[in-house]
Amino acid sequence: MDKGTMGEPHRHWGFWLLLGLGVYFTLHVIVRATGSAVLELDEAEQVIVTQWWLAGYSGQPPLYAWLQAAAFRVLGMDLWALSLVKNTLLFLTWLFVFLSARRLLGDVRLAVLATLSLFLVPQVAWESQRDLTHSVMVTTVAAASFYAMLRWLDRPHVGHYLLIGLLFGLGVLSKYNFLVFAAAAGLALLSCARGRSLLLHPRILWSALVALLVIMPHALWVWHSRDLGTQSLDKLDFGGGFWPWSGLGSLVLAVLGFLALLLLVMGAVFRRDFFRALLKRRGGPAAFPIHRYLWILLALLVLMALLGVSHFKDRWMLPLLLVFPLFVFAMMGTAALTRARVRAYLSVCLLVPVLVLVVMAWRVQTWPVLESQHRHVYPFDERVSEIRDLGFSQGLIVGDRAFVAGNLRFRLPRSQAVIPGVNPGGLRCRPGDDLLVAWDADRQRQIPGRLGDWLTAELGLSTGDLMPRWLASGAGAGPVMGVVVLPGVLEGDCRVSAQ
Repeated sequence: MDKGTMGEPHRHWGFWLLLGLGVYFTLHVIVRATGSAVLELDEAEQVIVTQWWLAGYSGQPPLYAWLQAAAFRVLGMDLWALSLVKNTLLFLTWLFVFLSARRLLGDVRLAVLATLSLFLVPQVAWESQRDLTHSVMVTTVAAASFYAMLRWLDRPHVGHYLLIGLLFGLGVLSKYNFLVFAAAAGLALLSCARGRSLLLHPRILWSALVALLVIMPHALWVWHSRDLGTQSLDKLDFGGGFWPWSGLGSLVLAVLGFLALLLLVMGAVFRRDFFRALLKRRGGPAAFPIHRYLWILLALLVLMALLGVSHFKDRWMLPLLLVFPLFVFAMMGTAALTRARVRAYLSVCLLVPVLVLVVMAWRVQTWPVLESQHRHVYPFDERVSEIRDLGFSQGLIVGDRAFVAGNLRFRLPRSQAVIPGVNPGGLRCRPGDDLLVAWDADRQRQIPGRLGDWLTAELGLSTGDLMPRWLASGAGAGPVMGVVVLPGVLEGDCRVSAQ
């Protein structure tokens, strides 16, 4: 009974998987919500951009901000709302991967093992918990889109065409690299007769219409706010390095960084079956040509490097390579599932979430061993007390970066906060509001140039006339924050009144 069916108990694997994932992500919510109130970079950014309902905020699409803003309105601006949104999205990612794997692979054991494989991808299991937002959102939408696509291939009624259009629009509003996922999936469908018949059917116009309606407000904002809306393109570093080798080298490192641990564990457990699966040119699921999808995806990424993209990040692979474990298990099949291999693979996959929970608690809980070791012990409460003593009650907080401005607003919730690079279109001040300018003085003692330019352009404030103060803990130990506090100087249009 080493191969083939392993008895009746595997019928319940799916139930225990989803129950375990529910408990796991609930524990993450509790750990984060009861931990340090110092926000991570992306958490702090959400505290800033969720102040207003806008079609665009910065170089990232707005869907995660809209979802987080809704949670803040219902639950209040606190750690529970921040953690609940992220972990709900992560649970849905695992859920949609499992549903896709069960439909694609036809065996619950293969589906469970493929789903648990996500714990062997550091960007999914760790980085998404530590401090990602838009990447988490796009990964969830990509997983949902893949599952919806499989259902659409099976039953192509009008409802599924409308759903495909909706998910495409939501994917673009999540993160722009969703377009690469959609392009690779679409080309893979065009490579097979079933896919062509659906994509070239007149009903696809319904999909296009729904997608257009969803995307249009943000697309118009990007068009009218190109300086803000296209900031994310700078991360691609077009034309940088030694073309094209810098881009190709960065791509290889990003893919390996994403898949290395998964490949290592799969190779160690499944051995020859794993390596044969990677080399197979035929076989696998008939419902969707997942092997062609991966080859087309690789071709698109290489083309991007040849066109001048010289920088790739491993987290950008989240929506693109999420289905890789499904490909491997589809190619290996149930013949590779001996009892010893399944036990070994399950042991490794289930050990990782335990470690992730422990390390996450170690980071965010107030334990003496962590003192002064990372940003979760930054003394923002002490800084806010000193800022109040300088005369700031409520008004506008302008920071050099999200970590500073977001954490200050988290403790001064009746105030607004903004940073350069974020759309200030929602700012509405009351006459007589206070102004607080804050920056990381460990990086630069005086007001940073970009921050000073923003103050001049948006508030009409001459930075040369300002007198900075530097706030630090006793004896100058620990981080130093530079601040300027101007009580009662703002007018209704958020400009500084004439003195």
